[in-house]
Amino acid sequence: MIELRHEVQGDLVTINVVETPEDLEGFRDFIRAHLNCLAVDTETTGLNIYSDTFECRLVQFGTQDEAWVVPVELGGQFVGDVKIAIGALKRMVFQNASYDLQVLDRCFGIKMEDLWPRVLDTQILAKLVDPRPYEAGGFGHSLEELIAKFISEDQAEKVKMLMTKLAQEHKTTKAKIWRTIDLFHPEYLLYAGMDTVFTARICKSLTPLVPDESRSLVPYEHKISEICSYIDRKGFLLDVEYSQALSDKWLAEQQVWEAIALTEYGVEKVNSTEDVAEALEEMGVKITGRTDTGKRKVDKALLEHLISEGNELAAIVKETKKLGKWRKTWVQTFLNERDAEDRCHTFINPLQARTSRMSITGIPAQTLPSGDPTVRRCFLADPGEVIASVDYKTQELRVLAALSGDRNMIEAFANGADLHQMTADAAGVPRKVGKIANFQKVYGGGPKALAEAVGISIPVAKRVHEAFSATYPGVERLSKKLAMEASRNGFIVNGMGRRLPVDSSRTYSALNYMIQSSSRDVTCRALIRLHEAGYTPYLRLPIHDEIVASLPESEAERAAAHIAQLMQEQMGPVLIGTDPEVGKRSWGSLYGADY
Repeated sequence: MIELRHEVQGDLVTINVVETPEDLEGFRDFIRAHLNCLAVDTETTGLNIYSDTFECRLVQFGTQDEAWVVPVELGGQFVGDVKIAIGALKRMVFQNASYDLQVLDRCFGIKMEDLWPRVLDTQILAKLVDPRPYEAGGFGHSLEELIAKFISEDQAEKVKMLMTKLAQEHKTTKAKIWRTIDLFHPEYLLYAGMDTVFTARICKSLTPLVPDESRSLVPYEHKISEICSYIDRKGFLLDVEYSQALSDKWLAEQQVWEAIALTEYGVEKVNSTEDVAEALEEMGVKITGRTDTGKRKVDKALLEHLISEGNELAAIVKETKKLGKWRKTWVQTFLNERDAEDRCHTFINPLQARTSRMSITGIPAQTLPSGDPTVRRCFLADPGEVIASVDYKTQELRVLAALSGDRNMIEAFANGADLHQMTADAAGVPRKVGKIANFQKVYGGGPKALAEAVGISIPVAKRVHEAFSATYPGVERLSKKLAMEASRNGFIVNGMGRRLPVDSSRTYSALNYMIQSSSRDVTCRALIRLHEAGYTPYLRLPIHDEIVASLPESEAERAAAHIAQLMQEQMGPVLIGTDPEVGKRSWGSLYGADY
């Protein structure tokens, strides 16, 4: 057995590393002595859990002053003892539990369903204490950031930078060192063991800091994280043949446009702003914009302006960049990261923004081109099933109506009136302007943003905003009330008891934060109801105000209607209704694809 020592906050911590089956007896004694609660962590070969080559190398268990590291990469009894230990523990503390639980499920068949009821996630606690990332004024939510805040910056630097140091010493990258480092390298073992010690200590510090009004959110957010982890695990079936053909097609088209840019305009690299700027100026285009470093600025606005004037090079640059981005960021990534069963897996972060709005990586559904079926066509319902989508009807505006209590807005929704037209008529502008103004009120945009978005003058945009305030006075009252609360406390509290920090220089954002956070919770409460009704195995993506599912074809219409019924919510005087839609086999069929 290897024994390592490390000093933390004046305490000498012991890390015990199991080397042989005989060493497991000491590990068993440790587990038996701490059955009530231990911090648990895993070390793996990478981050893509569902890759064919992914493996778990170490599993470690710890208290605030002692850790045990088990080399599960060696298999056999080491894995067996870890499974027994995890099964015996009454409580387990993880940092970012969804990742480690999926590792244990994928690598050792320890089902997440058996683990989640016994899990406490320090990352969830941290986000309930302060949801802001480090760069936005919070203390952050990664383990390294939490160590710096609650233990010491020196420890965060020394221990959490060990793997970067090892990568440099072994002349490799940090992404590769996890797989290649010797299993019993002392610094690797120190890193692994200390993670659980840090997690245990951070848990002790964070728990009393969760605001009283937010304590009911602890089990709620763990349930949301649990449901999302099941969606991650299931994955979304990829149409490999279609996706590969699409990737090849876009690459060929990109190469054609690049060749034209080179032969006709002398542009060697379309992605080089300097090359493009040089060619445009040779054509007589005057580029007045400059970057922060003083270089010529060729941005989307300039390209769009030039395209409207018939500039072919600008059109080539725009199309080439689009093809490259769409292929590399989306389609080729799907192909590269699919699992052995041709499924792509999401990693849903249920508490991403300061408003706790979700984010998704793996399948970045929130960033796919709006209304375009091409990329979504890559994904299929399971055999014998079809794709269905249920989204909320103007979710955020209905939440705004409910929270503000504005009579005009409430009556408009109750009577099926056109809210966007009402705003437009009040200001004497087209419906499109009224629609953008309504949503900008939710997102905190001012007259300048509205003017730029719809191409109107700032005086007209101000008139539209004034008309909105006059038409919906309850919204204005709520906005002022929240801004005052934010100015007084530095935060506001939503209906679930969630604290939302508001910067003193941006108290006008309080309304936006309240609506966005409350809307997120509408979707999350729906996820819980769907889970309780048994629909989680059919869910593929939660996308803000929409849920995408794969449903048995013979039951799709009925099931989609039931999902829609479960998702809708009566918020005070306002029904936040839903629209179900059943498509064909591909997700793209909901956007016009023929399959």
